[in-house]
Amino acid sequence: MSIQSTTNQIASIDRDIYNAEQQLATVDKSILSKQKEATAILEKIQREKDIKRAIGYQKDYSRKQEEISRIEKDKSTKNKAIADKKKKRSDLMLTLLKEEKAERDKTNKQQQVERDKAKKEQKELLTIQQQITREMERQRVMSIQAVQNIHHNEDDKTYDVFVSHASEDKISFVAPFVEALIAKGLKVWYDDLELKVGYSLRRNIDKGLSNSTFGIVVLSKFFFQKEWPQKELDGLFARESDGEKVILPIWHEISKNEVLRFSPIIADLVALNTSIFTIDEIATKIADRVLGNNP
Repeated sequence: MSIQSTTNQIASIDRDIYNAEQQLATVDKSILSKQKEATAILEKIQREKDIKRAIGYQKDYSRKQEEISRIEKDKSTKNKAIADKKKKRSDLMLTLLKEEKAERDKTNKQQQVERDKAKKEQKELLTIQQQITREMERQRVMSIQAVQNIHHNEDDKTYDVFVSHASEDKISFVAPFVEALIAKGLKVWYDDLELKVGYSLRRNIDKGLSNSTFGIVVLSKFFFQKEWPQKELDGLFARESDGEKVILPIWHEISKNEVLRFSPIIADLVALNTSIFTIDEIATKIADRVLGNNP
């Protein structure tokens, strides 16, 4: 049974109850009228002195009582019918409440299914976007590798700059920064370009440090947490102790106080700050410095 069907039945019963109660009111009026007539007959009997007339009035009174009894019986039947209708209406109201609850549950379940479907689609979309991002990054690195492809022996390879950084800063700054440096004509030692499967990490980093004119150090909160970037920085400081000025620091999302806590010496070096300059501006300043000091 549907909600609409149950609602229609309740409305029909309401009309039946209303009509029955109207009829009951008419019956009550009829009973009252008959009772008045019976009372009037009794008064006549009390006043009547003639026995024959009194007996006639008595018969009239009896008939009137019989009429009242029949009407009251009809009233009782109507009252029972009204009570049955009200009981049926009460049952239908309970049914209606259950049906409405079932409909709400069905709607809520459907809405939950739709929400789950939307979440699944969003998750799938996010996965696709992440895959696209990774593929774009791979293609971009391959493009950089093509630009920086050198055909002579790797042992003779030299670089203008060595980029020391924490891997967490690749996406936000280092990768596009390296691309900008290469676009400006610099030869860059960058781990994504130089470290290949099977290569010795330490030997290749040592070679990159020794074969690079300058060392760019991207200082960040992640840099200070990593062992390898700090070893690379130690290697650059070792070269500076021999009189070379090779360290070019860049502050990335970090304050001077944080740098001071890490190394007062490096905090004293003139640095470029990503919160002040754009990637291209920093790359331009680095290129001007590097190319201006090349023979």
